[in-house]
Amino acid sequence: MDKFPSRERTSATALAPRVTAVVVVRDVRPHQPNFVPLDLCLRSALAEPWIDDLVIVDHGNAPEVSAALRALQADRRDVKLLTITADQSTAAAANLGAQYALGRWILFLAPDIVLQRGAVARMAAAGGGAKTPWIVGGRLTDSEGREQRAVRVGSLNAWSAIAIALDWADAPRKRKATGGDPQASPVSAVSGAFMLIPRSDFQALGGFDEGYASFAADLDLCRRAADAGGSVLFQPEAAGVQLARPARGRKHVQGLARFVAKSAKTPFQRAFAAIATPALGVLVGFKDFVAGRPPQQRPGRSGR
Repeated sequence: MDKFPSRERTSATALAPRVTAVVVVRDVRPHQPNFVPLDLCLRSALAEPWIDDLVIVDHGNAPEVSAALRALQADRRDVKLLTITADQSTAAAANLGAQYALGRWILFLAPDIVLQRGAVARMAAAGGGAKTPWIVGGRLTDSEGREQRAVRVGSLNAWSAIAIALDWADAPRKRKATGGDPQASPVSAVSGAFMLIPRSDFQALGGFDEGYASFAADLDLCRRAADAGGSVLFQPEAAGVQLARPARGRKHVQGLARFVAKSAKTPFQRAFAAIATPALGVLVGFKDFVAGRPPQQRPGRSGR
């Protein structure tokens, strides 16, 4: 990574940061497709006016990548680098980063997402006036401008979990806006790859469930926020570009199966949860086979 430009901070933001961005960097290797997106992600976060400090969690990366992250921390007062062992979950890494957040709000950002300028301010505005605990997600597109549909989920149940696993998640219907921004709309869940939450709300909810290996901890957090009487909102005017294709593999299936099991309340739902893991594994494997992809494909990951 080339040297990042420095940024002057006012005394006000130095004393009371508005937003802390938490980026969990996992399994990045030089000369692999997920290396360049990481560099662009960090640059976009440090250029975002509303982000006053950046917490990076080094989670099982190549030595060269870890060295570059250490050099970035040494060069900038607004960057803090933490390390967690590769055998711990991504949810645990995100929780560790949140423990060191100084801002009023926390932005969880995947290491392959490039923020569009002004996105964080729009997300914070959407949360203004919303019932707490609140969570706001933004709109993600791929490098060709296609929206990532699973970024927002219209309903949370066993069937929607299967749809997410198979990339069949449809964008939810437009509903009446709530909170401080008329553009934002209520949804059941947003992606942890691009999620803003007040630090106090994240702490009150107990953070991410670290039992999720990599995926669906964001769905779980959104469900707990809603169960606590809070708000989950999608702000389409807050935009980011996801440069790497999200992985679909064994850990993804395990996470969604755990979510289905935790959500089961009736005997029928518990019976369905008992068969969810093998069923989801077979369905995802078949879909990858039809698409000509290895079932355990592991590109630069996102989400948690």
